[in-house]
Amino acid sequence: MNISSYEKLALTKVKSLTAARGELVFPCVPHLADHFFQQIQNLLLALGQNLKPQELQSLRTTLHQRIQEGFSQSPHARLVFQYEPPDPTVGLTNGLRIRMNTQILTIEDKYTRWVQTRQGPLFGSHPDAKVMAVVQELGQQPLRILDVGAGTGRNTLPLARLGHQVTAIELAPVFVAKLQESAQAEGLGIEVQQADILKTTLPANTYDLIIVVEVISHFRSLNQVRHLLENSSQALKVGGKILFSAFLTVDNFVPTAMVREVAEVAWSFLVTPGELQECLAGLPLAIESNESAYDYERTFLPPAAWPPTKWFVNWSTGRDVFPTTGETPLSLRWILARRL
Repeated sequence: MNISSYEKLALTKVKSLTAARGELVFPCVPHLADHFFQQIQNLLLALGQNLKPQELQSLRTTLHQRIQEGFSQSPHARLVFQYEPPDPTVGLTNGLRIRMNTQILTIEDKYTRWVQTRQGPLFGSHPDAKVMAVVQELGQQPLRILDVGAGTGRNTLPLARLGHQVTAIELAPVFVAKLQESAQAEGLGIEVQQADILKTTLPANTYDLIIVVEVISHFRSLNQVRHLLENSSQALKVGGKILFSAFLTVDNFVPTAMVREVAEVAWSFLVTPGELQECLAGLPLAIESNESAYDYERTFLPPAAWPPTKWFVNWSTGRDVFPTTGETPLSLRWILARRL
């Protein structure tokens, strides 16, 4: 036996003394499943694990299924790939034990974690400048206002303090509790409902103003956008207005399926201008303005209140989807429409 053969045997011994364990966590983006699979395959090769073709195919199939299942349940789902030696005493000699699981988190779960881990106002310390401007323009006292996705009351509480009759709808129980606590502490007669706006029938011809702030960014289909607008239009009084924020693409940008999935994962559900028109088609709503939320809030918020949060600038300018220092084809817009 020559020296190289003995070195190979020595390497086998070294492999038995080498241990590897760990995990990779991927967002459940179906159109990136093959990309994630290649990363896993590269890792296994680096650890000296040469899987047979049928083993690789089985691994790939399972990965695709788990990612698709996770994404279908929540854009916040994660695929967790774990690996460890089946017998620590022999290191990597006998291969690796592999597990793949999905972690399903809802938006309520995510916001509960925010409350537990983040300091200070979660969405800003000042009401949205655009919301307050629209209220001032309406000029009626008091207004009947519906705040959809009210959060902890960043807009609800200041509006109620001005004497407006405000109904707040919020999905996350942790925010509902905080909003109710704040309203009671100030003696404000705010009606707070824990509900999903997509599963709630609003009373007809009731509101002077409906505000839907940072809600559509959590949606998952154009049907949901259409449902929201239909529900809102019938709930508005004639002449009443709806102000909503949504991520719109620039006119000439055609998002791919992968980009749309990443946008959902990044809390930035996107709509093209043409899709917005389709969602509004046939509804008694006329768009009065379409403005950059970033530009408007930067201009009209008090200097001490800008930016509202550490994440607002990158998020509102589309950089959570397209990390860049340059322009992106996506931005958060203030859309104001009047009920005909």
